[in-house]
Amino acid sequence: MRSKTALPHRNRATLLLALGACLVLAGCGAAEEDPLGVNSAADGKAAGSGGAGQADPIGSGLGEDPLNIGRDGAALCGVQPKESRLHYTVMLHNPTLEAFTLGEVRLGDPEDLTVVSTMVQTANREGHHHGGAPTGGHDGHAATPAPTEAPEPIGPPVEAEGYVFEPDAHLNIIVTVELAEGASHGSAENIVVAFASDERDFAVPHPLKIDVDAKSCA
Repeated sequence: MRSKTALPHRNRATLLLALGACLVLAGCGAAEEDPLGVNSAADGKAAGSGGAGQADPIGSGLGEDPLNIGRDGAALCGVQPKESRLHYTVMLHNPTLEAFTLGEVRLGDPEDLTVVSTMVQTANREGHHHGGAPTGGHDGHAATPAPTEAPEPIGPPVEAEGYVFEPDAHLNIIVTVELAEGASHGSAENIVVAFASDERDFAVPHPLKIDVDAKSCA
């Protein structure tokens, strides 16, 4: 019968030290379990955890102009004969997953020009396509029918304030203006559209400069 040989004292100490290191690392390999950090969020915030690691509230990442109201600009002049009013249209698409309630639509920095009414009307997506580069102003969007989708219905105009603008919907904001009493010329720097989600309020100027004259735009 072969007799058991005891480990030298130095080798036994080395083995105990290695075993202790494995216990500290919770299993000799725990340090390599997630070497790329794919299960943890940046800046030390644990993914999926509560508190500081929670996702941002809905609406906080929408930016200052989620409806792209300030993207396209233009300068227009119109002649307002007696007993007549002028209408200007702002075409919008809601590209977000949020519903927005429209608020006041007003003129920015108006001079001798007043708003008579602001209405909204649902728009057809084929007549308001956002693909490709814009060709100038909202009216410049190219029409690209989608053969597999039914067109969005176009409804009658309704009051703008209080209208709920649903995700992926299209609409026209129709602003009717007239010269102030006794004025022969009026202007406005832009059209400001106010709207709100459940989390925050917005007021974005649409860069449409308006000039209205009683006789001529020359």
